Amino acid sequence: MPKRGASAKRYAQAVFEIAQAGNTLDRWQGDLADLAQLGAHAQFCGMVESPRMAVAARREAFHKVLPQASDMAINLALLLAGKGRLQALAGQIAQEYGRLLDSQQGIVRAEVVTAVALGKAQSDRIGAELGAALGRDVRVTLRVDAALGGGMVIRVGDRVLDGSVRSKLAGLRKSLAQQMVS
Repeated sequence: MPKRGASAKRYAQAVFEIAQAGNTLDRWQGDLADLAQLGAHAQFCGMVESPRMAVAARREAFHKVLPQASDMAINLALLLAGKGRLQALAGQIAQEYGRLLDSQQGIVRAEVVTAVALGKAQSDRIGAELGAALGRDVRVTLRVDAALGGGMVIRVGDRVLDGSVRSKLAGLRKSLAQQMVS
């Protein structure tokens, strides 16, 4: 059984290769973002994914709602809609394409979770320090989770650095429990 998101990765890889060959990386990023937004509209997707809708009518519908989209992006939308997968895959394809583009441009995405909101200066400093440590350009996304109690959790890809009060207390609790048992 294929892994979840495998189809989206294959579509994104194909689009990325087409975009590289045509030197249209940024154009495709915008088109895929528009398709992802369109894929979030269940009613529209239900209409264009219907097997009763003719291909010409689908094409016309996509041209009306995506007037700036390239013909290749419209063709991708038609392909996905024809397979009944526009709603399921459009957002995933856009995300995966973004990851491929970031990788090609040497950009790393980091999520920083804190107990309180950080200001722009703090966010920039964290991004700069992460960039220096990783030797790459780091783009930081901030999220607030009051349950952390303090400190922060940083996620870069599949790596997690947890310096939160919550994890420190959990570690202390575990250590005390082991001491009580011994």
